Amino acid sequence: MKQNLVLIQPGIGDMDMFREHPTPPVGLLCAASLIAGGMEIRLVDQRNDRDWRGSLAKALDAGTVAIAVTSMTGEMILHALKAAREARRFSKAPLVWGGIHASLLPEQTAAHELADYVVEGEGEAAFAELVRRLAAGADTGGIPGVWRKVNGKPEGAPRAALLDMDQLPPVPYHLVDMEKYVQLYHGGRRTLFYQSSRGCPHHCAYCYNHAFNGGRWRARDAEQILKELAELKARYRLDAVYIWDDNFFIDHARAMKIIAGMKDLGLSCLLHGADVETIARMTDADLDFLQSAGVESLSLGVESASDRVRADILKKHGSIDLVRRQLSRFRGRPIEISCYFILGFPSETREEMKKTIRFAMDVLRMGPNFHMERFFIYTPYPGTELFDTLEKEGVRFPSSLEEWGTYHWDHSRLHESKPEIRDFIERVATAGKFLDSSKDLFIEFNWFWKTVFGIYRPVAWARLSTGVLWPMPELFFSRIFKKLVKTVK
Repeated sequence: MKQNLVLIQPGIGDMDMFREHPTPPVGLLCAASLIAGGMEIRLVDQRNDRDWRGSLAKALDAGTVAIAVTSMTGEMILHALKAAREARRFSKAPLVWGGIHASLLPEQTAAHELADYVVEGEGEAAFAELVRRLAAGADTGGIPGVWRKVNGKPEGAPRAALLDMDQLPPVPYHLVDMEKYVQLYHGGRRTLFYQSSRGCPHHCAYCYNHAFNGGRWRARDAEQILKELAELKARYRLDAVYIWDDNFFIDHARAMKIIAGMKDLGLSCLLHGADVETIARMTDADLDFLQSAGVESLSLGVESASDRVRADILKKHGSIDLVRRQLSRFRGRPIEISCYFILGFPSETREEMKKTIRFAMDVLRMGPNFHMERFFIYTPYPGTELFDTLEKEGVRFPSSLEEWGTYHWDHSRLHESKPEIRDFIERVATAGKFLDSSKDLFIEFNWFWKTVFGIYRPVAWARLSTGVLWPMPELFFSRIFKKLVKTVK
């Protein structure tokens, strides 16, 4: 029987519920890229397979060398655990955990009964070596970045140096049915999520990136990227590519070369991963070029409109005046600008939060090409400076995978002793979801949700403009909706 590797992509709760297709399982595909040539790869995706249990049972057999599961912090872990338990029913093959959460808390993850191994950090080389040794029945100790249990206790070897992206093979999209993952943008334009670089040189206190990528930015060669995009366009009949990088414009010349090449390929460009400082270094001629080259959207993390919060708490560069000036440069342009805002940081006052609320609403007033999805509620994530600071101050965080699975990104855990602040944040976040008539780029609401959003939007604007958040009966329905979402399998 041919040796095979089974990959499990867990569900992610409400994050994909309004999308026609989920995003491609890029993390798992990257992890398998160096081993795929010598072993059959079978992927089970809970997000688009209603009978994922049946699919998993069929995928597992006597030739299965390992079962790999990935997860981000939060509800996704519960889905991953459910899949791991199901896998263990049908196979004795070792369970290997990877992804963001396992990489940030590898020892705690490796201690779980449903984790035989944990791959910490970038998985391509470490995971390939682990699978090769498992297939050969060899000793698995000492692999850089791989944790296992020794005498019942987690033990791991230090990570290897970060990988050279130009030495890695392209993401093996061919291992899955990409028709299940191609996103539809603006009425059906076929779009692929794509990563051209990894990491970010900034050390923002709320972001895990520094811990995961060591504060380094690494990128693939522009020519290599354009060659691959040409092949992907032909293979999947693409109209656009969504570049999902941590910080795309770090190398300005490289970024512009990629965008120019995409224009020549006839591909529209959507960009996630830019910061205000790199935008500030661009000339108006650069912005004209982005516009003419077919850049249709750009995402910016504003987070807070308080300079104190930005500088002292978030360690984020650039004043809010700089943010305002850079956003104004896109006024009247056809490029869609999506801004992200967060409320509820440690020591953030209600007045500072109100300043962010007012700024976000001013951004939406700049023009129809300015957007915000919602006000996100700050949640401390492991691997960040703020998390470490709060832990030292005595804040209790989950101590098991099951507990981390209840750690929701849309709920504040920092204000349990200040219920009035917690209540204020929840009310603002509820109304904030309805401020913008345009949501996620790839969400297409049906008639029911369009009607609900259309009716409530003026109410949301009135509430946040006047600050009249009590009484708020709609908060009750929001809580009911969240509970209903959790019951979706």
